[in-house]
Amino acid sequence: MIGRKKLGERYLTIAETKELLERRKEEGMEENPEEPMFYEARVSLEHAEKFAKLSPEKAKELKEKLMELFDWIDDRIASKIVDILPEDYLDIRVIFAKEDYMPSPEEAEEIVKLVDEYRPLD
Repeated sequence: MIGRKKLGERYLTIAETKELLERRKEEGMEENPEEPMFYEARVSLEHAEKFAKLSPEKAKELKEKLMELFDWIDDRIASKIVDILPEDYLDIRVIFAKEDYMPSPEEAEEIVKLVDEYRPLD
């Protein structure tokens, strides 16, 4: 990253990352149709296409709702929850294993209920 300057930092879900990489690919196609993306970006896009479970709009909406529902859920944790879409308390405990706060079973149940509203039916 020689000559590149870090302008800011924020956490993205896999769905948001997929959307961003697809936009970059389209921009790259206009500039260089033979090789629109660097290798690392292509691999990242393939990963995002394979593992993104929600649309970018639904992912953003769920992330915002999680942060509104609980004041101890920050952008990073909300992104993890959206990417993993936990199904039960055990999944929630795994996500919070190294965090300072461990949600109670009741809080975890609320998180799972909210996630279930967005979970794809496939």
